[in-house]
Amino acid sequence: MKLSHHHNPKHFPALAPGPPRMFAPQTSTAVTKPKKNSTACLACKAAKRKCSGPDAPCKACRAANTECYFDPSRDLRRKVAVKRTIQELTNHKELLASLIKTLKKADEPELENILNLIRKEAPLEDIAEVVGGPATTFADPQELSTASKLAISEYGDQPVEISGSASQPRRTSDASNAASSPEDTQFMKAPQLPVVSPYARVSLESLCDIPLFEVPASPWTCVTDSDYLVSHLVSLYFTWDHPGSQFLDQRVFLAHMRHADLDSSFCTPLLVNSLLAIASTHSDKLDVLSSPDDAYSRGQPFFDEAQRLWEAEAEAEAEASLSPTSLSNVQALLMMCCFLKLQGRASKSWLVLGQAVLLAQGMGLFDSPISAQGTTTSEMERVRTMTAWGIFNLRSQLSVELKITAPLACPKSDITLCGSDDVDWIPYPRSHKITYDTKTARLPDIRQGMVDISKILSDIQGLLCQGIRGASPDDLWREAQAYFNRLNTWLQRWPSVSEMEVDRVPQFFIVRIKCLEAIISLFEIVNDPVEPRFTQEAQYYQTRSAYEMTQCLRAHRRAYSLKHIPSQMVSAAQIGLRVMARHLDDSDESRQAFAELCRFGMSLGYKHKETAKVIRDIRVKALQQNLRLPHEIIEILEDKGYGYDP
Repeated sequence: MKLSHHHNPKHFPALAPGPPRMFAPQTSTAVTKPKKNSTACLACKAAKRKCSGPDAPCKACRAANTECYFDPSRDLRRKVAVKRTIQELTNHKELLASLIKTLKKADEPELENILNLIRKEAPLEDIAEVVGGPATTFADPQELSTASKLAISEYGDQPVEISGSASQPRRTSDASNAASSPEDTQFMKAPQLPVVSPYARVSLESLCDIPLFEVPASPWTCVTDSDYLVSHLVSLYFTWDHPGSQFLDQRVFLAHMRHADLDSSFCTPLLVNSLLAIASTHSDKLDVLSSPDDAYSRGQPFFDEAQRLWEAEAEAEAEASLSPTSLSNVQALLMMCCFLKLQGRASKSWLVLGQAVLLAQGMGLFDSPISAQGTTTSEMERVRTMTAWGIFNLRSQLSVELKITAPLACPKSDITLCGSDDVDWIPYPRSHKITYDTKTARLPDIRQGMVDISKILSDIQGLLCQGIRGASPDDLWREAQAYFNRLNTWLQRWPSVSEMEVDRVPQFFIVRIKCLEAIISLFEIVNDPVEPRFTQEAQYYQTRSAYEMTQCLRAHRRAYSLKHIPSQMVSAAQIGLRVMARHLDDSDESRQAFAELCRFGMSLGYKHKETAKVIRDIRVKALQQNLRLPHEIIEILEDKGYGYDP
């Protein structure tokens, strides 16, 4: 009989039963391998001795009685180090691409500036700022080389997926990455994600984002229940929009919003949703879009909610034969007006502003201070004064810009009643640089500057009336010169661009830009083609103002990049583009200014349809008339897929 190879032909004697014992866990008899430490503490690294590894203190430091500290960033075998390495390599790659692109298209002065920085071995951050590269810090190239080798050795030949600019690297074969929900499954089925996708993963920047102001979403808005999103948007508004408009008191509004009292006189759902709509124009988060594939729908969900609340309140008050007059309603209408203007809906914006003016007049907002009558608190009086002057400023600016005669008397409350209290200002989010010094927002100075300009603009409306009545060109020009002298005198008192660059608070640029816009609008009124005698001089003043406006915009770009641009600068870029496009053949200076304005226009064109339309119109005009354009602009203007398509 043949035995199968599964049987053992050798027989062993039976073993005698051993002493009874308790069953121990299998791991109790396993031989544990010595643990390999992935990093050493700084003291052991310096002394070049063996370290027992985390947690602090290690054995060597305990014996030597020295301070023990482990730096996780120096542990190059951890996944966090691999993620950091990939991000830094990506930054270097983007910087190289930006440098090559700039060198190909730069004019002589800009090229010389870049080469000087390279010859002087300037930090990569400074070079990135000049060429428009990634606004971040750059690690040492030697460290990156070592880190990249370690990353390759850890991940081997397995593909690593990267989402965004600072995401967590992961192996595609990891079991932990298997789909655990329908959302994950859909994400895995779509490797080529669209530009805006509800399944796009968050970036490291958004994970590290800490809003300046923590406020609740409930009970203020039904659009989202995310406290983080609302806090993020509120922080954006008070960083980039509020200093230049100041329709409300920042401290009072935030205090009442945190209190979450729907009976508040200073914070209502209507006001909050209007504010969030404007703030959304600064955010790239998908939740602020009404349609994921429409970048121009930023803030529309909040605006629709604000409009619904306003219509419901107006209807309820109408049934009760009352007028929906409240301070927060006036403030909300002002913000809705600004949002519509950003969308390019100027006519609708003007109508909403008219509603705000009527409500304010019905409340006596432009009358004398009412604190003497004992019917209001000093806090309410201060906010009323601030809102009244905010209406006056916006009405004066829009009426001249749109060439609509609608005189509005100055509020009788002095602007100084708003007080001299100031707040700290930090650019949020801190994405352009690692750290920023906290500065004062200079809100009282900004308020006073805006009021000074608006008073002149209010008087300029008289020039529109004279033109309608048929005044002679000589009389109109004489009147325009008088207004120009007033604006120019004010400009001499306000800090210059070089002086403002030291402090670099964007709202200071905004006030100067508004004065320059006023000069351009002033000479647009008297720039009559039928009477060409004053045309050349009027265009000279406009071009000079647009050029100085460009200097302000350039200073803002260098300080804070193009990611966050205050809404008050949007119209400046549009007006400046139209003016400088007519004078491209005048000088290299004009072409460089136009190039700077195009940088702003292109950045804003992805958020604001009206700016994209301006860029498109200039492109069409350039192609039709063979205009001489800066080299760095030609490629964009010939891009048929850019910007607005009617």
